[in-house]
Amino acid sequence: MKFKFGKKPSGHTPAAQPTEAQRVSRRRMLHSGAYASVLAAIVLVVVILLNLVVNAIPTKYTEFDISTGQMFTLSETTVSMMKSLDKDVTAYFLAETGNEDTNISRILDRYAGESSHFTWQQRDPALYPTFADQYDAGDASSNSVIIVCGDNHTVVDYNDMYSYSYTDYYSSTMDFDAENALTTAIAQVTRENTYTMYALTGHGESSLGSDFTDTLSNAGVTVSELNLITGEIPEDADALLINVPQADFSELDADALRGYLADGGKVIVTTSLLYDTPNLDAVLAEYGMERQSGLLVETDPNYYAYRYAGTYLLPQIKTNTITSGMTDGMYVFAPTAQGIVTADDTDDTQTDETAETTSNITYTKLLSTSDSAYSMLDYETATTLQKGDNDPEGSFDLAVAAEDSDSGAKIVWINCGNVFLDEINSAVSGGNAQLLGSIANWMNGEENSVVIDAKSMSAETLSVPSGLVTPLGLLFVFIIPLGFLLAGVFVTIVRRRS
Repeated sequence: MKFKFGKKPSGHTPAAQPTEAQRVSRRRMLHSGAYASVLAAIVLVVVILLNLVVNAIPTKYTEFDISTGQMFTLSETTVSMMKSLDKDVTAYFLAETGNEDTNISRILDRYAGESSHFTWQQRDPALYPTFADQYDAGDASSNSVIIVCGDNHTVVDYNDMYSYSYTDYYSSTMDFDAENALTTAIAQVTRENTYTMYALTGHGESSLGSDFTDTLSNAGVTVSELNLITGEIPEDADALLINVPQADFSELDADALRGYLADGGKVIVTTSLLYDTPNLDAVLAEYGMERQSGLLVETDPNYYAYRYAGTYLLPQIKTNTITSGMTDGMYVFAPTAQGIVTADDTDDTQTDETAETTSNITYTKLLSTSDSAYSMLDYETATTLQKGDNDPEGSFDLAVAAEDSDSGAKIVWINCGNVFLDEINSAVSGGNAQLLGSIANWMNGEENSVVIDAKSMSAETLSVPSGLVTPLGLLFVFIIPLGFLLAGVFVTIVRRRS
């Protein structure tokens, strides 16, 4: 058998080898693909890094607040506080994923952008069911915020971040009050000093309502009750509150109060024309303050409540250090008040805005009537508010502060028995409580924190005067469209001729 070696028989021709030009082209395509892949990876990394950098930039630089009323623009008060923040504060936003109130998350971003010491995290109650309990916030509403600083914490409830303002009896608008609530909470948990105020009992004094105790708590003041039956005032008493005593002080109680003031004590007193307290009044008289006889009646409608009698005072809030916590437009409601006469009231050279000084006592006016008010002397038998021939008239002071430069004693006397009632406070949206907080801060040497106004969430509507309706209708419906039509015809003719 013979074997023949040679080419194998095949039914097809062998594949042609690529030419040099083809090999070069393939290498170029491979290099181009690798280059494109590397470039795509570099671009992806740059985009990710740029995104991280942009997210690290405070939202005030990356987002513009075009909301109604500048809802997310922080006030100077908040910005100043955040700039000076030297403690780490964490806010926990209690909201279910997908059901967050974006208004609150956006304003928390603004806070975080003002200080590196402030951060916030979301905590979904469904994922962390027991998280809020460790901060006593188990009953907090959804979208509430827990503010934590070290061992201190407080809860800003969702319902406290929105409020309603009534334009009339039938309609209201919703306001965004989150900044005021959050700033107050941050100040509360970062405060270093705390104070104790003793509210005296045993003379029929009225207890403070929750509006006032909450305001004092925000100012770092704890209120405890004290009965002077022991004849001693505790050494830790940073201030005393004597709120509308219905019975007079005994001689022992009056002497205890004198001793406390002689040692530089601080006292807030409110009294009512319904109750005589000669022993208490005698202590106040030693500091140059006495009751003005009669019931104050205001005749200027700007200084008493609308549709009420002239005895429902909305007095002028004097501008000074003590009232610096009161914002413009805030009111104090003081129904049924008497005036206070100080030792320097005969000095006509003093202006309303300045303090009056006698010897070692400095007097500062806090609340005053207009110049057209009068004090009704026979109010107990009067059937109308008609001014009597002997009724003194002019401007009267119903709240005065006295400071003794020798002992350091401070007294604030408000001669109105209704000023610290919750229902009276609510009539002026918390103005009375804010006054008490401002007084407490002054007595304790703390800086007053201004209340931040809520931001309206209602857009302003554009009202067109009825006289302009027809001309504007003709302008936008006929004249402007006709002008565009004629311009189009003109352009068409010019193009065709050219």
